[in-house]
Amino acid sequence: MELLIAEMKRLIDFLNCARNEYYNNNNSIITDESYDARFDRLSCIEKETGIMMSSSPTQRVGFEVKSKLQKVKHITPLKSLDKTKSIEELSKFIGNNEVLLMLKVDGLTVELNYNNGELILASTRGDSETGEDITHNALMFENIPLNIPYGKKLRLVGEAFMTYDNFEEIKANMRIKGITEDKLPKTPRNLTSGSVRQLDSQICKNRHINFIAFGLLESDKNFTNKTEELLFLRSLGFLNMYGSLVQENTIEGLKEETEIGKDLAEELNIPIDGLVCTYNNLLYANSCGSTSHHPLHSLAFKFTDEQQTTYLISVQWQVGRTGVITPVAIFKPVELDGTEVKQASLHNISIIESLELGIGDEIEVYKANQIIPQVKLNNTKSNDLHIPEHCPICFHETVIEQLNDSKTLNCTNKQCPAKILQQFNHFVSRGAMNIEGLSESTLEKFINSGYISNFFDIYTLNKFENEIVNSVGFGKKSWEKLLKAIETSKKVDLQNFIFALGIDQIGIGGSKKLVKYFNNDIEKIKNATYEQLLEVDDFGHVTAMAVYDYLNDDNNINTINKLLTYISINKMEILSNKKLEGKIFVITGSFENFKPRKKLETLIESLGGKCQGSVSKNTNFLINNDIASTSGKNKDAKELCVKIITEEEFLEMIK
Repeated sequence: MELLIAEMKRLIDFLNCARNEYYNNNNSIITDESYDARFDRLSCIEKETGIMMSSSPTQRVGFEVKSKLQKVKHITPLKSLDKTKSIEELSKFIGNNEVLLMLKVDGLTVELNYNNGELILASTRGDSETGEDITHNALMFENIPLNIPYGKKLRLVGEAFMTYDNFEEIKANMRIKGITEDKLPKTPRNLTSGSVRQLDSQICKNRHINFIAFGLLESDKNFTNKTEELLFLRSLGFLNMYGSLVQENTIEGLKEETEIGKDLAEELNIPIDGLVCTYNNLLYANSCGSTSHHPLHSLAFKFTDEQQTTYLISVQWQVGRTGVITPVAIFKPVELDGTEVKQASLHNISIIESLELGIGDEIEVYKANQIIPQVKLNNTKSNDLHIPEHCPICFHETVIEQLNDSKTLNCTNKQCPAKILQQFNHFVSRGAMNIEGLSESTLEKFINSGYISNFFDIYTLNKFENEIVNSVGFGKKSWEKLLKAIETSKKVDLQNFIFALGIDQIGIGGSKKLVKYFNNDIEKIKNATYEQLLEVDDFGHVTAMAVYDYLNDDNNINTINKLLTYISINKMEILSNKKLEGKIFVITGSFENFKPRKKLETLIESLGGKCQGSVSKNTNFLINNDIASTSGKNKDAKELCVKIITEEEFLEMIK
């Protein structure tokens, strides 16, 4: 079958070349008899195999024009893949499993549906749940089988893509037509995406889109491994490149595999931006489950962060709760890792100076670790960006301050409305007082209406019940829900209360260490000396001075004292023994005796132990009631010889 499919593709390429020369260039490269003989041979192979390709001259598919693209609900969500650039993370993902490394084509994800051997529907991934119907354009793809020798339902997923040569040729034709450089497509992926979404299928036909299959979504076949699945798709005429099987997981071996992948990417003239690592055993792969974003059976190894060229439109200046004014780059929207991106934080004045930014500059943007948009380079370097001399919100003077190695722009007005709003927003946030129902917009409305001007005013909001209930967008149910959340927040752990105050340099981790050092005593914290604060674990001079300055401000102490008339600090049992001194724990899963799980973390720390978010070689114990779990943390613990214990075993340990 494979030999026949290969012959079929050679005949299609040759006959299409001959047709192009004859009809477009008035040039006969073969005789009519030779053309007819090859055409007849192609027809015989198509009948014998049951496969008919969309580019075959035997198929006379007419061009179709749509008024709009219809929405398509996916039976199986087409989720993105989790990504990494770390060989170590790739190795950790593999563990002791046999995996398949496939080339990651940088194109547009497309689902194909066949019934009784005929292509009946093609759709884009969209938001993973709902895509767009592009069947009229898929019929124009260079290498999609229109008919296959499989009489039942078949659904598969793959990537639509364009070769680099084709991409450059299309751009050259666009230049001839007078299209300026800034309007030209930046990458083959961008042009592929636009081509596949055209309403006129003739436009897509002229773009020469190809398709590579990488997964089977539905069939009556029961394959045991991924390689069998891909070979089955290949036997039906679909292009796929399943790469190599990795059976021995070593850093050196994986580095060699990725280098081979990079070399192959250059040779193939196809936009390939990495490798996809997937578990070969399909029973195990399917048992891994998924998150809301990505399946857990595969991991994408990116050769580099995807980078796009765009133009700086403006810089917005955002005022934070401490008065630091953060610059945010606003640029012409680009697509990065499957999502549209149009802004990125510039962090501080030092970054702006190093990039030599100016409005209209051509910049290079990317997503750090495929998550956070960043500006990487400035190709123009006009270096004429104006730094505001006045706060964009309250118009008070700004000042540039040097903190460690960075320059920051700061608002000098302590009563800046933006600063106050962000302080309230922080106070009610989940890791702080956790008051649901007080969104940023609601807080802004309450502040502007004069309902709240200090943190403790939140606990007397019932004075304004009538006004709030009768205001636009805030009914009786919303009010009752808010009252309940405020009431619940009146009992709080001291570490969350300290964090909620918004002390400069103090996050939730610093709050925990402060509370631990002063034995959960708010009065001791209020009266702490600078020397005592320096003794707190991981507190340096900057952090100690920030806390000391905050606690020696009469307004701040007044706020704390008034808040303490409305709220009560949860008591924490102070245990004198340090049974877990020097021991490091990681916690995962659900528990019977510790709900919420934070209680277990607090207990460990009170006994002298420490908690980490992930398993490392320094971890002593992983606490997980499901010891047989195949979760990432369990796998890490087994690889690093970290002991996994249950909740009961932990309780026995500290008895």
